[in-house]
Amino acid sequence: MEKINSWLSQMAHNYLLIVIAAILFFGIKSVIGVITYRHYNKELQHLHKKLDSLLKKTSED
Repeated sequence: MEKINSWLSQMAHNYLLIVIAAILFFGIKSVIGVITYRHYNKELQHLHKKLDSLLKKTSED
């Protein structure tokens, strides 16, 4: 019985480490995703401004 208890304790500890690692992984991944989204959103807004200015320029001509 003692061996089973120690094995279960060891497995519970391993699962706890796996859960902590998963939380850290997905937390860091979400932060990187937000940073990437902001970067590409700024780039997209810049392209929209360029496109709008080109369309205005062509419609004035």
